[in-house]
Amino acid sequence: MADDTPYGYVPTLWICILFVVLYSLTSATHIAQASYYRMWWLFPTLVTGAVGEIIGWAGRTWSSQNVQNDNAFYMNICCTIIAPSFMTAAMFIMMGRIINLVGPEYSRLRPRTYSILFITADLIALCVQSVGGAAAASAETPEGSERGANIMVAGIIVQMAAITIYCIVQGDYLWRVMTNRPVRPRANASDVELITPRSGLENASNTMTHDKNQAVSGRARITPNIKNMLIGLAIATVFIYVRSIYRTIELLGGWNGAVFVNEHLFNALDGMPIFMALFVLNIFHPGRFIPIGKERNAVA
Repeated sequence: MADDTPYGYVPTLWICILFVVLYSLTSATHIAQASYYRMWWLFPTLVTGAVGEIIGWAGRTWSSQNVQNDNAFYMNICCTIIAPSFMTAAMFIMMGRIINLVGPEYSRLRPRTYSILFITADLIALCVQSVGGAAAASAETPEGSERGANIMVAGIIVQMAAITIYCIVQGDYLWRVMTNRPVRPRANASDVELITPRSGLENASNTMTHDKNQAVSGRARITPNIKNMLIGLAIATVFIYVRSIYRTIELLGGWNGAVFVNEHLFNALDGMPIFMALFVLNIFHPGRFIPIGKERNAVA
């Protein structure tokens, strides 16, 4: 019976419920954190991705009780494929913020260009995945469904390429910061940013103030909070990258491939990595370490 199902197995109910609960908890925390820190841009990015995972796993839970229901199947497949794109968009914005704080002169791309470039790539990946998901869901033949899956693979590959370039650019930037090798002169060498501890929220974020008498290298501007945010972004990126590799291999093998019909692989290489990425960003939240829009003296 299991071989005749869209998954090649019947999803395990308790595992599906577990992931719905886990994603609901991290989503609720992200909503609370975004509201508390007034980071409204996190709602159409990180929060949307987290909620998308809840919907995807709800569809999988539905499938565990009615495995032949195509709506439940595509609800799971489409949402779990598309949702991480919203998460990576938030991560691109966070890295652009760090570049602004530490020193744009060390980046090969201007902070605004950085954000626009990678978010555009992410939107392209999202659109391609959405088209593929719609094509697969509306297909009336196995061949049409496979074509939809291949389109979704193209979207995942675009996303993976964007993350790869993001990692390379991020690595190059951090190397230049640590070795003090700016790409270009500072816009105004006499008006540089100094790190000064402040009380309350400002102390928690180690925001930067201006001092016209002393120059500080980019390395010195990597405060403990910025360092923590970089660690969080690096860990989350690894989890999302692992998941992207898995989903590419899974869908390239087709709906009946050995990887697609393995429930344990899906749970371990899709469900868990994306949850861990969200959980890591709960801990290393930008509101704590690189507040955007709320602090008074940070450089925008």
